Amino acid sequence: MRGRTLARTALPALLCLIAVLWLIWGFLAWPVAGKSVVTLLALLLSVVLIRRRYRQQRPAQQTDEAGHFPPESHTGPVVLVCGDVDDGMFAAGPTRGTVQGWYLRIAELTGLTPFAERLLARTPTMAGQLTVMYRCLPDQHEDEALLRASLKALRLQMKQLRELTGYSVPVVLNTEFSGPDTPWIVVRGNTALVCPEDEPAVTLSEWQQSPQTACIQPYLTQATSLLHAVMLDELSKVDRLCPVVRPFAVTLRLGAVSTSTAALWPQLLFRQTRIAPAGRVTAYESRWHFADAVLPLLAPYTTPLQGGKTGRRVVMVLLLCALGAIALSVRHNQALIRKVSADLQRWQAIPMRHYAPKAQALHALQQDALLLERWQRQGEPHRYGLGLYPGNRLWLAVQQAIDTWVPPPPPPKPKPKPKPVPKIVRLDSMSLFDSGKSVLKAGSTKMLVNSLVGIKAKPGWLIVVAGHTDNTGNAQLNQTLSLERAAAVRDWMRDTGDVPESCFAVQGYGASRPIATNDTPDGRALNRRVEISLVPQANACQIPGHTQASSQDDDASQHNGE
Repeated sequence: MRGRTLARTALPALLCLIAVLWLIWGFLAWPVAGKSVVTLLALLLSVVLIRRRYRQQRPAQQTDEAGHFPPESHTGPVVLVCGDVDDGMFAAGPTRGTVQGWYLRIAELTGLTPFAERLLARTPTMAGQLTVMYRCLPDQHEDEALLRASLKALRLQMKQLRELTGYSVPVVLNTEFSGPDTPWIVVRGNTALVCPEDEPAVTLSEWQQSPQTACIQPYLTQATSLLHAVMLDELSKVDRLCPVVRPFAVTLRLGAVSTSTAALWPQLLFRQTRIAPAGRVTAYESRWHFADAVLPLLAPYTTPLQGGKTGRRVVMVLLLCALGAIALSVRHNQALIRKVSADLQRWQAIPMRHYAPKAQALHALQQDALLLERWQRQGEPHRYGLGLYPGNRLWLAVQQAIDTWVPPPPPPKPKPKPKPVPKIVRLDSMSLFDSGKSVLKAGSTKMLVNSLVGIKAKPGWLIVVAGHTDNTGNAQLNQTLSLERAAAVRDWMRDTGDVPESCFAVQGYGASRPIATNDTPDGRALNRRVEISLVPQANACQIPGHTQASSQDDDASQHNGE
């Protein structure tokens, strides 16, 4: 009991505390240290209020009030039983308490609302726990009109209860019919459960599959028909004065019930099935008449309500927190609009020719755009969500401004250095060799030395020696002669300059690459030549201990023999 009392006293303070913390951490743009201090103060204040309220309510909880009311500590459904209520049902007294709920007898249907008023005056929190159970025994109603009048009076009482509590109180239609004994059948919506005592509930279709229920089926069919034709029909009729009552659940059971042969149920049963009512009534325990199986269904819908001054104070705190959150959200959105507008005004005020300050303004706009785009993908922060967040419009304006940015022209590129053109040295073959010979003349050394001063071996360059002739004589002999003359020059350069042989390439073209016409003596003299050139080639003329030089002219080979 102490735990329940503490929970009920702590609930209002906890609701207020949650609302205050929501306001502090969700909408205040304070440092974390400031928020932590305010949170600590709010926690201390909540503890003080809870202790004070607990001390005020504790004496009232220590004394249970006798009579027709349940104890104030009861938090389950409070079921007001009205309709066909007799002494056999409440043989032990006007109340019946269980772990799951508390039944209270209402002797007269017209006394339903006055009884609820007295109950709520004593315990206002039980306004949310109220449930009305209307008990109907069709075996004892001989006049259908009187039964309908009773149901209409129930509708009037439910209207008054709604005005008293502020919400629609659940109604359970509890019916008992004479016939073979059955467990309680609880119908909630489209689900019908059969609830045997001390056994788990099963669906109606599963229960009807057992052989023992074959003789019960006609009774259930006719009972359901009577329920819909009279009771549910009367409760659902449109009436300007009494609102429609839709039962929370319908409970039904067959068994030995005191029966009048002229009543609605035995008459209907006899007309439809020719089954006569039982002539003997067996006494049952009073708990047999209570549909306890419906109490677990009612539990989620019947919880204590906090009322009085405490409830009004809680509502006031929640309302103030909500208004404060809206005001702070509007303020944050206004600050965001001012910041982005200032960045846009700065961007528009700087001329486009001032590239340095314009670039700084562009960077500020880009940061704004990145922030707004992230909020578009992940959702805006909570503190902006209640004040007409303008992020989409701001992002569009910022993006349009960024799109107008024209970057400065790039600096002029330095002119590329001209690629080195390989040097080609042409030597007259007749000055070096005798006609038809490939052996250097004795006086050709001086000419070779003077002509080949610029030809130097170096890593990454190949010394190409190519021999050429005119078209006089046999073409095959001319090609061989040109190759031998090129090899002779190569050998002289190799031996004279101590150049590795890997630095050379020897080629003989014969008369295939003339540089002048062969129709004149002067032209033929020009075609009889030996050409020496440097051509870039990887791994050519690799000298140990030296780093290979990169090629400077990939097109140098195109000048060979030209």
